[in-house]
Amino acid sequence: MSGRHHDNGVRDMTRKARLLAQLAGDDIDRVPIVGGWSLGARNLAALGGMTVEAYLTDPLAHVIAANRRQGVDGMVPPIIPQDVDAIRAGSLQEEGFTELEPEAILHRAEAIPDSADEILRTRFDAAAVDAEFREHFSRMTGAMDDIALVPTIWAAPANFSLYFTYGYVAFLSAVALYPEAVARIYWEDGILSRERNHHIIRLWKEFDLIPLLFTGDDICTNDGPMVQPAFLRDAYWPHVARALEPYREAGIRCIHHCDGNVMPLVDDMVAAGFTGFQGFQYECGVDIYDLRTRRGPDGEEMLIMGGLSVTRTLPFGTPDDVRREVDYCLDATDGGRGFLLFTSNVTGVEVPPANLEAAYRHLTAYDPRVGRTGEKIVTPPALGIEPG
Repeated sequence: MSGRHHDNGVRDMTRKARLLAQLAGDDIDRVPIVGGWSLGARNLAALGGMTVEAYLTDPLAHVIAANRRQGVDGMVPPIIPQDVDAIRAGSLQEEGFTELEPEAILHRAEAIPDSADEILRTRFDAAAVDAEFREHFSRMTGAMDDIALVPTIWAAPANFSLYFTYGYVAFLSAVALYPEAVARIYWEDGILSRERNHHIIRLWKEFDLIPLLFTGDDICTNDGPMVQPAFLRDAYWPHVARALEPYREAGIRCIHHCDGNVMPLVDDMVAAGFTGFQGFQYECGVDIYDLRTRRGPDGEEMLIMGGLSVTRTLPFGTPDDVRREVDYCLDATDGGRGFLLFTSNVTGVEVPPANLEAAYRHLTAYDPRVGRTGEKIVTPPALGIEPG
């Protein structure tokens, strides 16, 4: 395997400069690391080299301090455990939606105005959007200081995840019974998302954010897409593409969060404007080697953000297993091209801090300008580790 061309002028880069260079395909001194998705006040205190009592005095500041101590270059808006015994960041329980029927989705669709102009006139509040994201970007960038914010906006594309509002049973039943109604809701949401994105991009420039958007819906189970890909191609992806156009026009790369087996939808995601992926449950058949063969509409190589399995390697592996997983990602990305090390999802309280530290130390010791040699790693190490 060949590494990047060695450039003696590339050394000791700032965190933001390192991320910008990686996104541009330029030489870097090391592969960037992204943080922000860790549960467990005790774990974060350990990563930050402090007591739990000290961590709890200012959780936001100390989450950032723990990430800075691990050498991260960028952070998604972080999960901030406020309680020493908290073990979850959020969940969706179907029993909370037992009173909802699929007809609720039908009635919602029937109330949508017939024109985009009317939707924007009656249902879009530009001042509220500007105020919300100005406050968010100001708070995050101010708190992170020299760590770059990786903007994470779940509402950037049309919202697939109607199950968060109606539950899985009502949502999936509506897709089967009232597909036109579901498609109409996606149409409206795409219109609102596109307009919201125009306003957000103005603030993007004002806050000098890196040209990277992290977004996407949980759209798959471990077995594959929740609904038929053919339905999504007609009813969903065109509205995602329209919503994301402002980012493409502004030169901002869009990374799709991936849980479950997303492989049947990868081409649709790329066609909709995504030129990168985050997550990767290897046990579901997700293959980074395959993802890296895809090209975006302008010939872009796919960005890969993630690699550290929160379902197997991090919680149940050893530091050696974690280091091998980092090597797998480096191999799959030709020595780290377009690679941002991140966790596949939120790390649980069961993840030993030593495993995260091992991954970060291993990556920072690797010089992408020199490259690596050795046997190609084609099987993700996570597959060899059974949970529990």
